[in-house]
Amino acid sequence: MAALVCLCSCSTYQYSTRQVAINNQNITAAPTVVDVKVDYTKRISETSRKCKSQAEAMQEAKYNAIVKNNIDVLVDMIYKVENVGRKYIVTITGFAGYYVNSRTFYEDIKLLEGVKKEDVEKYLILHNPEVIKYMNQKGEVVNIYHNEK
Repeated sequence: MAALVCLCSCSTYQYSTRQVAINNQNITAAPTVVDVKVDYTKRISETSRKCKSQAEAMQEAKYNAIVKNNIDVLVDMIYKVENVGRKYIVTITGFAGYYVNSRTFYEDIKLLEGVKKEDVEKYLILHNPEVIKYMNQKGEVVNIYHNEK
């Protein structure tokens, strides 16, 4: 009589995102500002394994994209979610992003000392015309310069 032996291996993984926790209230951390250099020629696509939840699969796919491609951030990402039985597989696609020109928040503010408010407004209007609209006290969207609806 032959005996059948089956050996199985189970692995559990947990993925996380970057965060800073400072428990000692005597320690303060100045916020850091970075620019992101996007490489639009480097499209990245990574897939998760089968996961118990959609959120877990999304985190794993994002983790894989960042770690396997040696990037700092995935830019303009989109997800493809597959439901396989009671498990989820997620594919994430985006562009490679790299942190450059890191500086403290206070150093960043100093860079703005010589900039006029009007020049900032002109820049914002030029690059995003919707910026000139705001919501007044009645809840109506109004053009800043002409008070038009």
